[in-house]
Amino acid sequence: MNAVTPIKGSSARPRLPLVRLELFLPFIQELDQRRLDADSLLRQHGLVRASVNDPNLFISVNVIHKMLEDCAGISGDPYFALHVGEQLDVSRWSPLIDAATRASSLGDFLTRFILAATEDASSVTQALEVKGVYTFFREQRISEPTVTPSQNDAFTAAYMLSILKNAAGAHWDARAVLLQVSDPDALPKGYQGIQIAGGDNRGMSVRFPTEWLTYDIERQGFISPASFPANRTHPPGSFLEALWLTLSPRLGSDELSVDHVAHLLGLGRQTLQRRLKTYDTSLTKELMQLKQQHAIEALVHTGQAVAEIGESLGFQSPASFTRAFKSWTGQSPRDYRKAHRRDVS
Repeated sequence: MNAVTPIKGSSARPRLPLVRLELFLPFIQELDQRRLDADSLLRQHGLVRASVNDPNLFISVNVIHKMLEDCAGISGDPYFALHVGEQLDVSRWSPLIDAATRASSLGDFLTRFILAATEDASSVTQALEVKGVYTFFREQRISEPTVTPSQNDAFTAAYMLSILKNAAGAHWDARAVLLQVSDPDALPKGYQGIQIAGGDNRGMSVRFPTEWLTYDIERQGFISPASFPANRTHPPGSFLEALWLTLSPRLGSDELSVDHVAHLLGLGRQTLQRRLKTYDTSLTKELMQLKQQHAIEALVHTGQAVAEIGESLGFQSPASFTRAFKSWTGQSPRDYRKAHRRDVS
């Protein structure tokens, strides 16, 4: 699947809770390591493996939550995400790369992480709250999840505790750490000797001694050299931009019904239709507009055969693609390519 240049939306309406799909890669790798069928899991949610390797593809956080719960189910491991979080390479997982590469103290690390995380998700906000001798790291979701995010909270808890233990070193005191998650049963009883409490589905938090913020991160054996990811888009800023980014990699699919697109966006069918109506548009109209844009870009900027372009956009034959393209531009694909390639040169 090729990365697609996103269309920038101009609306200031509320964003959808989306997350960069590439962040799911550690879980795919764990399924592969256990010789479980990761591809089947992805297909159940309308995805393919190439999608997870596309750094510019965002998906509903509710789909991510459901896939994480499915990982625990197919592996028969109720602590699946916890184990992934414990093994996470913090210098290669996008939200933590800047912190792992540049931070010195724990306070610096967590601050850089919070700033970087805004580039990978519009579904949560993170905060570092200092309250006297204790500090709270909080992760707050912007909407109510459709499933209890048990595995997601366990994953976050695991890598956060690894970071805290690294900084605290000899000063580590498990009794001073309080973890609050949506489902305490997603962690083993007495996990690492810390205090664990239940919360709601809207967020999780970790409390630890404020003094630890001043401690240095021990890099050797914990952080490996890494390079910063390049050419990554930001989370969608509006509903239509989120819709475009969701549809663009799937324009060749014959499964883009209202129900399926609503699922990909984490919305109900009626909610999706109401949102589209407020923009005086429809799913069919947006699909045709995107197909037109992608067809034009491919004709002008690539040497891809006309028939291949039409097939990649879901047209059943070259003739049907040609008819549609003529209705958009008044020219056949071949004539349009000849005219506009001369203009470019």
